Amino acid sequence: MSTALLSARGVRFRYREREVLAGVDFDVRDGEVAILLGPNGVGKSTLLKIFSGLLSPGSGEVTLIGRPPASYGRREMARLLSVAGQEPQVDFPMSVEEYVALGRFPHQGFFGGVTGEDREQVERALERSELLELRARGLGEISAGERQRAAVARAVCQGAKAMLLDEPTAFLDIYHRVAFYEIVSRLKKECGVGALVASHDLSLCAEYGERIVLLSAGRVLASGTPEEVLTPGNIREAYGVDVTCDRNPATGAVRVTPMRKRDATQR
Repeated sequence: MSTALLSARGVRFRYREREVLAGVDFDVRDGEVAILLGPNGVGKSTLLKIFSGLLSPGSGEVTLIGRPPASYGRREMARLLSVAGQEPQVDFPMSVEEYVALGRFPHQGFFGGVTGEDREQVERALERSELLELRARGLGEISAGERQRAAVARAVCQGAKAMLLDEPTAFLDIYHRVAFYEIVSRLKKECGVGALVASHDLSLCAEYGERIVLLSAGRVLASGTPEEVLTPGNIREAYGVDVTCDRNPATGAVRVTPMRKRDATQR
């Protein structure tokens, strides 16, 4: 069996007296789009930070291609793993193209210098992320959804094998949410990139996720295909709400609809 792209085994973590992760186990395979679901405060962002090496687990282990994150040097890590949050952060004004080109840093020599290969990779990343027409615009001049696509394009430039995406569509409208997942799916098919996406959008996750990992009370409540995980029972246990689950008549994907609570006067 080949080594998992990302792996968590018995991962525990606490913030002072509060245990956030209480023994998490799952794998993300090479070239797989996996969605991390769960209510607020369940530890999704914490787990992504542990995978990226920003936090160390209290116990247990995470690995990237079979090795702990701390075992990689900075440049080597950057060539393998890219991370994006809800809003790309920049410390000074730059164009979309300049921001995307930052992804080439792990591949440049000690003294830097832009090569033909760098320019080719930037061009390819802009094209794959549908940003060619915006390349000269400042990051502050484009929409939040377009900035998220720029963050994905930068990851493409890195040549990373794995992406960690922390609620990347949280503040986006439906057009930009769909556009984001379409680009991630394209990267998986064309580049073999694997992604672990923390999200709250259950129905879109069912459309685009190959596997769902549902967290509840600091543990993995269910892991598998959207059909296996997104059930009324699992969602009620994780989120405390009642839903109905049926199929999107156009795509066949699981569709999750919350049920309105009834009061005693309603029959």
